[in-house]
Amino acid sequence: MQRTFTVKREAERFALKVETTKEVGDTTKPLVRTVKIFREVAEASLEASRARLKPGTVAQYEHILEKRLLPRFGSRRISAIVVEDVEKWIGDMVAEGLAPNSVHNYYVLPNKTLRYALRHRLIPFNPADGVELPKNVRSEGFAPVFLTAKQVEALAAEIAGLRVRDINLAAGHVEVRQTMKRIGKEWKVGTPKSARSTRNVPLVQSGLKTELRMLLLAHPNSGDPDALFWPGRHAHSHALDYSQPVNLGAVLRYYLRPAAERVSIPPRIRFHDLRHTFASLMLAAGFKPYEVSRWMEHASVSTTDGIYGHLYPTDYNEQITKFEAFVAEA
Repeated sequence: MQRTFTVKREAERFALKVETTKEVGDTTKPLVRTVKIFREVAEASLEASRARLKPGTVAQYEHILEKRLLPRFGSRRISAIVVEDVEKWIGDMVAEGLAPNSVHNYYVLPNKTLRYALRHRLIPFNPADGVELPKNVRSEGFAPVFLTAKQVEALAAEIAGLRVRDINLAAGHVEVRQTMKRIGKEWKVGTPKSARSTRNVPLVQSGLKTELRMLLLAHPNSGDPDALFWPGRHAHSHALDYSQPVNLGAVLRYYLRPAAERVSIPPRIRFHDLRHTFASLMLAAGFKPYEVSRWMEHASVSTTDGIYGHLYPTDYNEQITKFEAFVAEA
């Protein structure tokens, strides 16, 4: 390592810092002026993991990098970023009004980049490690915990990817096995994001099963198990086109919201509001939280409990009867 100084005292201080860094076993790369900037490291980190990531995840990371990280850290030396910088960045997003889930999702990429820098000995420690993130706070009344953009995108991909074979009326459930997502100008076929995301969702209402059966009978490609179940729209008209994936934006705009308004439901309803409705109805009907957790694709039953615990039935008659019977036998 070689540096030039105009003042002897600065050279001596730098030499002492180098020796101290070497003694504790840390890298001296951050002390060199030619150290990489954040943009270079972030791009290298993303490129190194590209082969292991799904195209949709790569596109999401690139969007976060462009909109949230490069304007703030792009030209900064990677070694000059400290804990206070990361905390200030998080604090600004909270002050901006972003939901805690969104802040958590945005935090993943800078933490990933800084871990990459640490692994390649570009920095002596990760300034994003252990930074306090905002917590979700549930009020006493019902406060919906809305999905993040990434989760909504995953839900939309599952709906668009549904095939004829996935409507299993004999077993009484819908099988979530495939996703279809628009990346740029192309539709990409993929799989759900995790093993837990691959699941069976029961059809617990006979009327719903009847509606799905009628749709299957009317489907022009019902004999092809790999045909997409939901039709899209023709590029130059509003006619249904079973060769194209469903356009959920159009379904929301032209069908779901007008229907909601006709029955006095707020017209700003979103697809993920239907998830909350589903979970609420299943729990009110007495289904076990761990069952609902599986159908909802939650990471664990604790997630379901944290969001919907206040909706659990509070009728203890069954428990009272069981306990009295146990005491009587004793």
